[in-house]
Amino acid sequence: MVDHYLLMTGGTGFLGQALCRHALSRGHRVAVLTRNVIRAGDLLPKNIGLFSSLNDVADLEKVTCLVNLAGEPLINGRWNKARKEKFMASRVGTTQSLYADFSQRGFAPRLVVNGSAVGYYGPHEDRLLDESGKFHDSFSHQLCAAWENAAKQFTELGSRVCLVRTGIVLDKEKGALARMLPSFRMALGGVIGNGKQWMPWIHVEDFVGLVFHLIRRSDIRGAVNATAPNPVTNKQFTKILGAVLHRPAVFRIPGPMVRLIFGEMAKELLLSGQKVYPRKALETGYEFKFPQLEAALKDLLA
Repeated sequence: MVDHYLLMTGGTGFLGQALCRHALSRGHRVAVLTRNVIRAGDLLPKNIGLFSSLNDVADLEKVTCLVNLAGEPLINGRWNKARKEKFMASRVGTTQSLYADFSQRGFAPRLVVNGSAVGYYGPHEDRLLDESGKFHDSFSHQLCAAWENAAKQFTELGSRVCLVRTGIVLDKEKGALARMLPSFRMALGGVIGNGKQWMPWIHVEDFVGLVFHLIRRSDIRGAVNATAPNPVTNKQFTKILGAVLHRPAVFRIPGPMVRLIFGEMAKELLLSGQKVYPRKALETGYEFKFPQLEAALKDLLA
């Protein structure tokens, strides 16, 4: 029996693909809004509905959950004015358009799971940050806050809204870890800057599990930190990853060099971080399959 009908944006990204596969394995119905139906058809299972417009979505009034993850990647190169505008438009603009479309129809899914990121909190040092944590102003915060505020509009249509502030999602095939592996496997991996910056991480299986925890638990709403309960510093991450791969990881990439190459993006995403704690997930009963980094990496890299 189909329990939920999920409508997803960002379904061709690696997190979207993981969520689609899990939803189908649990018997849920899935539709994906995408700008490129042909490419999506190559990436996603065949029994997912693919649509280029909300007007074309089959049985739209039966959608129970909108999962909104669409967004231009932040990590691929230096930031400039044009790229920042794309970051905003692909997240905030898309969300506002979805809200306007549903508002015109006079109905909306009973749940909206909206993407966000730990960048909401801005650069921090050692303060432990749960969902009530204060933010430091930065472009990352402005981007996440604008995206979250756009999603909150769905409450006016009666939707329950969950804002998933995601950390570094670990997967051996895609994402940050996959980009690190070639250099670490060649014993060329190392600490970035002074290595003291926090890296709030989460295993991809726990990211998926937490999203479906939000779908099941109708009492959860608002911001939810999607990070493992044991964050590590960049120095600790480097040491553990090297040990799991049985490779030395003794190199250090100087902070000035990183800033020279990546500019503002380095300052916000590579040389600073957040010590994030998933209080809401834990207090609502989510049990992390991989709460410790070493076990997570061993599972992914075995």
